[in-house]
Amino acid sequence: MATFVQDTDVRPGPNRYVSDPGVAKIVPQYLEDYEHPVIITGVKSAQAFLDYNDADEFFAPALRYDGTSSEHNARELAEQAKALDADAIVAIGAGKLSDTAKNVADMLNLDLIIVPTLACACAAYSPYSVDYDDEHRFLGVPVHPRNSTALLVDAAMIARAPSEKFVGGIGDTLAKFYESDPVFAQADDLTVFDKLSRHSARLVRDTLLEESEPALEALRAGDYDDAHVRTLIDTIIGLAGTVAGFGGVRARESGAHTVHDGLTRIPGSAETMHGEKVAYGVMVQLVTEGKEDEARALLPFYDRIGLPHSFAQMNLPFTDENLRVVADFAAAEGSPFHAAVPDVTAERIIDAMRVVEGFPQA
Repeated sequence: MATFVQDTDVRPGPNRYVSDPGVAKIVPQYLEDYEHPVIITGVKSAQAFLDYNDADEFFAPALRYDGTSSEHNARELAEQAKALDADAIVAIGAGKLSDTAKNVADMLNLDLIIVPTLACACAAYSPYSVDYDDEHRFLGVPVHPRNSTALLVDAAMIARAPSEKFVGGIGDTLAKFYESDPVFAQADDLTVFDKLSRHSARLVRDTLLEESEPALEALRAGDYDDAHVRTLIDTIIGLAGTVAGFGGVRARESGAHTVHDGLTRIPGSAETMHGEKVAYGVMVQLVTEGKEDEARALLPFYDRIGLPHSFAQMNLPFTDENLRVVADFAAAEGSPFHAAVPDVTAERIIDAMRVVEGFPQA
């Protein structure tokens, strides 16, 4: 059974956010206060980092995570890092890797330095992890008592990733506005931090709608130093992080991510990127809210950049059973979907998914 975590603390993000082409080449300079830093990375992320640095090996002992972002794997890695007398954890990788490293650093009460290799979510910025089981099914969102000590964002390295990885990041980041806005709209006690978060969310949406297409064109042309690319990367990782960082639980997630979490219970869903499933969830949430026109207005953008808005586009069977699995999860008691649509029911979500499935496809 999944655990829905509610947290209202304001955590603005990493102690130091460095966005600078080339910073991934000088990571050891940010580790001078530590004697035994230990790296946690994955297979593809490790290769991306080493290739970018023209190196054959890492500057410190490197542990490989298993790709699950599970508590089980985090505990295994924590034991391995402890055996190496680690006094800091260096995360080199994408979203699930960052979440795993945050779990490990929390278990060991160590400082964490994050070097993202993809711009696929704001995981590197946020103070919480998204945990899955060994079958890649969503379990819960533990909130950590502190964030990373430093977040080193090297656009020149990240831009070398396949352009389709950015599409997932755009989908996950677009949800920042659509998930938080109905929650803020229903509140009559917005703090100054809430207002800042709401402005950030709108800026995130507007920036993505303006910058995504030229950035993707530059990436596909191999123009890694393009200004649109740098803006897109900082929007997905940094600016997106400020939304929940300042808005707390009101801006953390609502309908779209909960639909994503429900989708993870369908076999084969792990083949679709996190942000792609979240983007589909945006469509479902909007229709559930009664905003079908707004959902349809997003269709041209979705189709131009390749975001899915149907089960077929996620290569999942559109069956009554699968609809029920997703809807029952998303409408469960305590689910964040209720923050956006307080009277949401599984039947309303199923109806919304049927409407979305009927949208024209490019």
